[in-house]
Amino acid sequence: MRVKERYELARELGDRYAAARRAERSEILNGFCLATGYERKYAIKVLRGRQRKAVRRSQPRRRRYGLAFRHALKVCWEASGYICSDRLQPFLPTLFPLLERHRQLDVEPATRDLLVGASVATVERNLVHLRRGLVARKMSQTKPGSLLRRQIPVVVGQWKALDVPGYLEIDLVSHSGDVAAGLWIYTLCATDLSTGWTERVGIMGTGQTGVLAAVEQIRVQLPFPLLGLHPDSGGEFINWQLFDYCQAHQIAFSRSRPYHKNDNAHVEQKNWTLVRRLIGYQRLDTPGQLAWLNQLYTELLRPYNNCFQPVMKLVKKESVGPRTRKVYDRPTTPLQRVLSSGRTDATKVRALTDLYTRISPLTLKRQIDRRLAAMPAALEVSHTA
Repeated sequence: MRVKERYELARELGDRYAAARRAERSEILNGFCLATGYERKYAIKVLRGRQRKAVRRSQPRRRRYGLAFRHALKVCWEASGYICSDRLQPFLPTLFPLLERHRQLDVEPATRDLLVGASVATVERNLVHLRRGLVARKMSQTKPGSLLRRQIPVVVGQWKALDVPGYLEIDLVSHSGDVAAGLWIYTLCATDLSTGWTERVGIMGTGQTGVLAAVEQIRVQLPFPLLGLHPDSGGEFINWQLFDYCQAHQIAFSRSRPYHKNDNAHVEQKNWTLVRRLIGYQRLDTPGQLAWLNQLYTELLRPYNNCFQPVMKLVKKESVGPRTRKVYDRPTTPLQRVLSSGRTDATKVRALTDLYTRISPLTLKRQIDRRLAAMPAALEVSHTA
């Protein structure tokens, strides 16, 4: 029996089935199931008037974001350093004209409008196939500080409320590789809490003199006055040389709680995005590698990250039932945040703004990639127990 004939039989028996008593309904149902092959529950639904509707095959929707859009988005993503969609999407209206001005991106007006007007979800959906896996993290190579910690106050989050450029979280990143023996290079990373401005300096070992020299170099390079330092409780920071240096230059000096990495969450995040993700976990322990690393940090990564890498800043937290919802401001580059603060060194900021208008972020990003590919090889050194 065909489907159409089954439904005709159901229409003929439907009124009779509805008006019948229970015993008679059972007989009608048995006969209907025998004739159609339906299971009893489904046969009851059909007798009550339910019919299978024909499935209409709709025409596939025309693709709005085509290959031209994906190509332009890929170029912008590369120029921005492969940042997340939440930071990339608000930065596209600023980044796109820069690439056009340097003739590194030329698209039709329709594609340009799509790129500038794309939502965060659209950007994420078109970049999902380009994502790469993350590299596993390793243990820290620094040690706790001395009894001087009693004289240095523990501060947890108070500086964030000031919202003034100049208060830095600092930390060391080890480049020991798989063998933590001998002398190797560290990266001293500093992050400003108000603007997201970052500075990085490579040093050989964790000696107090080397760390102090790196802090002085960061203070000189900053486009705003250094007002405070907030390291962890490692002995490379908690020492009399750095303590006296901060008192002499009227720099507030505090520390985070031991074994609480979230107290320095801003610089810990930059340790991954600006050091580990670029340099990796290989061992660096030669003077040539140290010179190469500092040249990379000063000449390329410093202007690129501070001028062309937008950062988001936490505005508030909202409790929605059992969950906490975080609200961020519009992604803005550290340079723009520094300029809007009004607390700047005119000479240093002028050099960076000139660089911002003179060079393309895509060119700078490709120079960084070539410099990373040309990393000096490590010396063959045998480490014995």
